[in-house]
Amino acid sequence: MTFTRRQLLGFLAVTACRPSISRACGDAHATAIMTAIDRAGGLGFVKRGDRIVLKVNTNSGDPYPFSTSPTAIRAVASALLARGAKVLVGDRSFWGDDDTLGNLEANGIAGAARAAGVEVIAFDDTVAWQEVDPRLVPHWKPPVHLPRRVLEADHVINLACAKTHFITGVTLGLKNLLGLVRATDRARPGNLRTHHAELIHHQIADIHRVLTPRLTVVDGYQALVSGGPTRNDGTPTIVDARVVLADVDRVAADVKAIALLQQHAPASEAVHRTTPDAHPTIVAMRAV
Repeated sequence: MTFTRRQLLGFLAVTACRPSISRACGDAHATAIMTAIDRAGGLGFVKRGDRIVLKVNTNSGDPYPFSTSPTAIRAVASALLARGAKVLVGDRSFWGDDDTLGNLEANGIAGAARAAGVEVIAFDDTVAWQEVDPRLVPHWKPPVHLPRRVLEADHVINLACAKTHFITGVTLGLKNLLGLVRATDRARPGNLRTHHAELIHHQIADIHRVLTPRLTVVDGYQALVSGGPTRNDGTPTIVDARVVLADVDRVAADVKAIALLQQHAPASEAVHRTTPDAHPTIVAMRAV
């Protein structure tokens, strides 16, 4: 399935703001985020006292769109606090990088969380972990652990960015959950230590068998359309797509986000190897 620009406009929040106009664009960006969430059904599922985890993308200390936008953190966290929720912002960087807290500061996520008045943590060795039933993650070498606070949360909201990846083609909402897996488990031979180009799609699907985000937001207001996922992985190309996706259907969100990246990515990028609904991660997710 592919999407034309006209079809995309039916389910994306789009604004005409130019990111060079920083304050006005920040306002428009936040409006686009909340408009997309409203179109996906809004935050009415959140009740006073609910524990909400905002899973961000902090693979590195590189700023948005390499990492989740501070604008998204402020907008969504503020809306959740207004509904009386208890909000936690968290992530763990690449398994070989033990400075997630430093990355959260460098990419602006920690500052945005503090400004919104919510907690921000790194899912590192200091947090409580819960082992996952190995039968739920058959493509991983056990044990696999996820943060207990995430598993016990009332809702997880996935705040992803839109970017390419040199192995999987894309890093969107689905792949973003890999950052919840304990780093020592990710680094175990047979798991993500070598990023097996075919196995990783099933490993992503396995984690989604354990955990289902209540809402997925893919923030493509600015999109990394080549050279991802970090500044060090290639020659990055960033476009002002001015598009934000939100969906309660995590697979549908990524299908639409792949279509968005295909509209802007150079022909040489791996994202063009399949149609959006035939991307290997999407195919693996169909079995979940």
